Amino acid sequence: MSKKIDRLSLELPSDVFGVLREFLTANDFLQLCHVSKIIYMETRPHKFYYLNRFLSLEFCFNENLRDIVRRSLIMDKQLSLNLSSCRNVVDVSALGGVHSLDLSWGVNVTDVSALGGVHSLDLHCCNISDVSALGRVHNLNLSSCRNVVDVSALGGVHTLNLSGCRNVIVVSALGGVHTLTLCVCDNVVDVSALGGVHTLSLGDCNVTDVSALGGVHTLNLSGCDNVVDVSALGRVHLTHSSQS
Repeated sequence: MSKKIDRLSLELPSDVFGVLREFLTANDFLQLCHVSKIIYMETRPHKFYYLNRFLSLEFCFNENLRDIVRRSLIMDKQLSLNLSSCRNVVDVSALGGVHSLDLSWGVNVTDVSALGGVHSLDLHCCNISDVSALGRVHNLNLSSCRNVVDVSALGGVHTLNLSGCRNVIVVSALGGVHTLTLCVCDNVVDVSALGGVHTLSLGDCNVTDVSALGGVHTLNLSGCDNVVDVSALGRVHLTHSSQS
């Protein structure tokens, strides 16, 4: 059972965490989307220490939320935390202990060096550039992170989405990734090192030579108009759906 609390169902007073006490039973999911009065979560830490009992917390679209638990009050290895579109969140250094973390559209998040221990991490459309600390993340979404250039540290990631990362050029370190999405990565032309990838999406890339990809299980070449010779792909399952 889940509790959903938003501006449509409840007019929240300034002491939002005091109000929440009556909802904190044995529920494993709490949604606090569009609650504009949540600004500083560390101002009164005793007010929300009990949020630790939840397995899923959503604070998405709270554009006034600025600081998210610098004192490490939400540090559960089983916790899924959604901060999507919390555009004023800057410091996420205390969140490296959560299981799943959604920071998509967090335009002011630039330092993710503390998040290497997160299992599933969504950084879609963040203004990050240094991803060297994220090589142990299991599922990593960097789609449309256009400041990312160097992905050499990400060879150990299981599922990696780099779609729309237009400044990525060299992907030779990613041959060990299980599922790799490179759709609309205009500057990726050399995919000779990716023959060991299980599922590979190259939709709308400027690749020409796919002769090294005969060992790939599932390959998306939709929009790859420069690919002419596919003779090496006889055992590959070719798909044409967009996966960007």
